[in-house]
Amino acid sequence: RCMQPQLGMNLRKYLFEQFTDEAVFSIQNDIVDTFKKWLPFVEIRDIKIKQEDNTLRVSIVFNITQDPNTLESVSIEIGE
Repeated sequence: RCMQPQLGMNLRKYLFEQFTDEAVFSIQNDIVDTFKKWLPFVEIRDIKIKQEDNTLRVSIVFNITQDPNTLESVSIEIGE
């Protein structure tokens, strides 16, 4: 089994930051950069980011480059 210790987005660092447009832009950029580096065969279609009650919610809609008509999604919640 091959481990990638550098793979990750470190979204927890945003959990207690002030939730501004700039923070949302930074989170989106971190996600896009991580996908470009580690998952270059994935196209991100949409990223939604919300912060409620000390919980950061991120939803990503994507497709595999070779199958552009099949959309998938993943949702992540980070909180206390």
